[in-house]
Amino acid sequence: MKLPLQTIYRDCPRSEALETLIGVEAAKLEHFYARIVSCRVLVEQPHRHRRSGAPFHVRIELAVPGEELVISHEPSLRARLLGEEVPRIDKSAEVDAERKNAERAVRDAFRKAARRLQAYVRRKSGV
Repeated sequence: MKLPLQTIYRDCPRSEALETLIGVEAAKLEHFYARIVSCRVLVEQPHRHRRSGAPFHVRIELAVPGEELVISHEPSLRARLLGEEVPRIDKSAEVDAERKNAERAVRDAFRKAARRLQAYVRRKSGV
């Protein structure tokens, strides 16, 4: 069954590479549970700063029979603090540095979604 997928971008440009990654990661979720009703993915970059850039936030809403699983992935507080306190190498010269950060955030969010989905399946099966 093809998983109904909706992707929304807020305050960041749409990317074919990111679209493809989201499609691949969403398809992997079907291996854990084939009865997923829908999947909505929101990718946003809320506060853009010229100097250091902003971390990407990813929210995944999985509709499953009788429930909706919401996974919200934001960089940890420790990562944010380290990013501000420790002198960083300027990555603006790196090709597609911003895209790599978005891909990392999407992968991390889908890893969380897989764990939540597996917990849902275990809870429903009574294991």
